[in-house]
Amino acid sequence: MLASYLLQLNQAELDQALETELNENPALERLQDEQEPIQEETILKTVAPHELRPSSDDFEFHRSLPQDEVSDWLDFAATGTSLWDHLRAQLIPVLPQSLHLVGEYMIECVDEKGYMTTPVEEVALATGCALEHAEWVLAKLQYCEPAGVGAANLQECLLLQLRNPETLEQKLARAIVKGYLDDLIARRTMKITRRFKVMPDVVEAAFQEVLLLTPYPGESFGGAPTTRSVRGQGVAADLLLTREESGWQVEVKGVDPANLALNREYRKRHKELNQMERAPKDEKRHVAHYVQRAEDFIGCIRQRRQTMRKIGEYLVQNQSSFVSTGSYEFLRPLTRTKMAEELGLHESTISRATMDKYVQISTGEIVPFEVFFKPALRVQKMIEEILQHENPDNPLSDEAIARLLEKKGVQVARRTVNKYRDRTKLLSSRKRRSA
Repeated sequence: MLASYLLQLNQAELDQALETELNENPALERLQDEQEPIQEETILKTVAPHELRPSSDDFEFHRSLPQDEVSDWLDFAATGTSLWDHLRAQLIPVLPQSLHLVGEYMIECVDEKGYMTTPVEEVALATGCALEHAEWVLAKLQYCEPAGVGAANLQECLLLQLRNPETLEQKLARAIVKGYLDDLIARRTMKITRRFKVMPDVVEAAFQEVLLLTPYPGESFGGAPTTRSVRGQGVAADLLLTREESGWQVEVKGVDPANLALNREYRKRHKELNQMERAPKDEKRHVAHYVQRAEDFIGCIRQRRQTMRKIGEYLVQNQSSFVSTGSYEFLRPLTRTKMAEELGLHESTISRATMDKYVQISTGEIVPFEVFFKPALRVQKMIEEILQHENPDNPLSDEAIARLLEKKGVQVARRTVNKYRDRTKLLSSRKRRSA
């Protein structure tokens, strides 16, 4: 439990967790600054895939405390499952093995609000499956909880939640959402009353049914990490990937287990009490508890660091062109499932290790881990890169941008380019010219 909790913390949260533990546990201490810590970083020259496999010392940590002692650890925050893990647990088991990749890719195309950000045609193209198979997977996704997930827009989201109407009000609500959503939003009650030839109170009851629905089904799981990239402004990187003459250097930032140790007095007293034939029970229990707690905390920090380092090694091996140049053109599609399989870790371990964390790549740019797993972000960033280099006196149309993307191996429709522009608040070519 502690290992999973510490793994999902970002650098700032981990620092706070350490301070809390140091204040509460007298058996744990931080080494003085003058003591040289052991640096846990890796120089990668040539690393064979089998060298990235986990050893028995890696993150899968099985020690647990008795239930009545769990509360003596940190004051754990409630740590819910992410939206994407929740969808993965529902969708993947009902798909044939041949469509697992399609399902994984599609889940990564769901944003933090629960909406599908990539047209199903592009999912089929990216995963190399037939369009009808991708549409079948999407239909399965849209039956997952929370209700409304996987919709392309608000109307579809509401209709998914009203797919099995039981009462007259629910049936009317579905009909209104399907054909008169604008009137519903504008509260044009009389227009809808005349159209369906029902009493105003019935229309009002249908309105109330719609108000019970969730416009953003993913929000109950909390927001996703921001997709903006920065150059050291207000965001601390959890992982540093730098290229030197000797090879790739992977550095895990944050709490270093080499700077933590058991308090000497507690360690000495623990040994003495264990050697006594009739040691004071209360003192022995007290000392043993805090010593064990300190050892477990240090062990979990060490395992967290090992897991983060493995992920960094994996990225420089599999995304070296992107982390070298920062160009999203070179970002290769990746899923947490694939990474977990190749590293021999559990999917949930990868999810926790990358959640709300940032990577500083070789160019100095700090990017969220999400860019490696969200295919829609790659397209969005590529569009931004294209617009940054366009001629301001002759701005590119959406169709021209789509053609440039196609030359780079990314096939998207003009309307998709328009959608990405809207999402990132980028102006149309006409407005960019006038600006």
